[in-house]
Amino acid sequence: RPATLNLMGAEVRCQTCGGHLGDVFTDGFLFVGTPAFTSGKRYCIDGAALAFVPKDGSDPVMGDKSPLPKKKAEPDWLAPPKINAR
Repeated sequence: RPATLNLMGAEVRCQTCGGHLGDVFTDGFLFVGTPAFTSGKRYCIDGAALAFVPKDGSDPVMGDKSPLPKKKAEPDWLAPPKINAR
């Protein structure tokens, strides 16, 4: 049953700790126009297993958490009043 064989995935594990990272399937040929079609492999990696390290040296972004929004400066009309000291 070739259709069933293509849908069975091989588990991908971390080389360091052995943790589950995701699965790889051999049904990439079904996804025309994608890299999976060219290689024949489709990767399904768990987002929580990923850590993105920005090139600019800022803190890594873990796959299981959304990056924190940048704090925006308050508009002038929301800023507390300035009190002049005498």
